[in-house]
Amino acid sequence: MHRIIGGLLTVGLTVALSTSATPERNNTAALPSLDRYVTLLDLHPVDMTASQSGQAMVAAMPMVIRQGQASPDQRQIQVPMVIRQGQASPDQRQIQVPTVVTPSRQPDEGMGAAGGKAGTGFFIGDDGTLLTAAHVASGCGRMQIISRYVPRTWVSLVASDTVHDVAVLKAPGLRSPAVVHLASVAPSSGKLFVLGYPASASLTVPAETWAVMENDKFPSNIGSLGNPRDLLWMSAPAVAHGYSGGPIFDPRSGAVVGMVKGQVDGGYLRLVRDMPTTGIAIGPGIGGIGDLVRREVPYAAVSLVSSPGEAGVDTLRRATVHVLCWH
Repeated sequence: MHRIIGGLLTVGLTVALSTSATPERNNTAALPSLDRYVTLLDLHPVDMTASQSGQAMVAAMPMVIRQGQASPDQRQIQVPMVIRQGQASPDQRQIQVPTVVTPSRQPDEGMGAAGGKAGTGFFIGDDGTLLTAAHVASGCGRMQIISRYVPRTWVSLVASDTVHDVAVLKAPGLRSPAVVHLASVAPSSGKLFVLGYPASASLTVPAETWAVMENDKFPSNIGSLGNPRDLLWMSAPAVAHGYSGGPIFDPRSGAVVGMVKGQVDGGYLRLVRDMPTTGIAIGPGIGGIGDLVRREVPYAAVSLVSSPGEAGVDTLRRATVHVLCWH
């Protein structure tokens, strides 16, 4: 009898321990890989032509017509010719200066097909160094930036971290109109300010929105997935295609704490307890961004001064640019 009672107690204790050790719904083991649930938020020509501002964006892409080629638009910038008295008029075929064509308001069909994609970037150095998302800069044969404070300027890719989705670009010879400070400490909660160039924005003025951090919906033992230094989770319904590479700014610290990457599908979000199932955007936190900047950007070029409050928001507006990519 004692053996039977002892055996029953052992079984009961084992069941109790196994029940208490059952993982919660949002434990790491219950969550699938995040990558296949994320939609990247770069803006493609198909999306750009869907609105008037998008058409203007595609039409604004530059085109150079070499001598002897047919011009798709007659509004050309003519290079003046100076003939000294007594000189013969030079042969027109010897003039090799290309004609720069001002794009028409209605783009040619071929232009849209060759457009590429667009996203957002922001200056971190006064020597023309800026950041954007790696997927915005990927596969680009040529890249330009433009904003209300920056004329159309060619940029080159300096370095790219595809793991964290961060890229460093450089505009040679350009002095940045404003430079933002990169945070050293990640925020734990609160509201963040986000800038980007969706189809609803103009070619030179970004859209603005506020986001609310949702990292606290993850348990503390989940690791880098819920750590805001590695990955920011935000409730930001207005963040859409075109925001990729846009700065995520904490007005309390006066520094950029992350960068927009993509939106998360509701199928994944339903696995996380208390997480909203729509309007969730994610992006690399200051950990991955800071690592790439420390490796690739001269220390002297980076801003060390934070700017909290409205002054910091105004600095961010002047530092944010539209990134245009041609394949």
